[in-house]
Amino acid sequence: VGDAVFCKRAWEGGVSLVLNGRSMAPKVSKKEDWETLNTDADARLPAAHSLIFLVNSALLAAAPAYLFSAIFDLSPEENMPVYGGVGAVTVAIVFLALQTRAKGVRTKLLRSRGVELESTSALKLKDAGDERVKAKLKEADKQRALINAEALSLSMAHTNALFLFVTVLMAFWIMRASNAPVNLAISSVSASVAAYMIR
Repeated sequence: VGDAVFCKRAWEGGVSLVLNGRSMAPKVSKKEDWETLNTDADARLPAAHSLIFLVNSALLAAAPAYLFSAIFDLSPEENMPVYGGVGAVTVAIVFLALQTRAKGVRTKLLRSRGVELESTSALKLKDAGDERVKAKLKEADKQRALINAEALSLSMAHTNALFLFVTVLMAFWIMRASNAPVNLAISSVSASVAAYMIR
């Protein structure tokens, strides 16, 4: 009898352990929609903007090169390393300046006009069942596209004007007593840094 009672209690204890183990197992909760959102698009510029900025940066870097070859008689054939090195540095810094300024302008315009971010619109569109809500979200997409275009134009206008102004200032006044290669390097790099730093 004692063995039977012991076995019964052992069996009941085993069952209770299994049940407790099941009840204590962690439950995997389903992620909310906002947790799976991709917010990278909110900070990213359209790919076409990057291409335009790269072309614009190359053209800006070519402006001092043309200036020094035409006015200061700095031969491109004899000074190709100088032109190449200065041009590469100028293109890189001006490209960063254009992107940074465009993102800043876009953020200010989005806030001032009360336009929702792309991730917020995507979340609302996912749960939208009303056609009026969908229409409002599509209108927000159009407004964001216009703001992106404005940010592109404003960043290019500001950066280009500042770069060219500082280049002429450095080349013809501040660095005019130095030799042409040094003048080109300092003028171009200084202008690109000024375009990046001055917001």
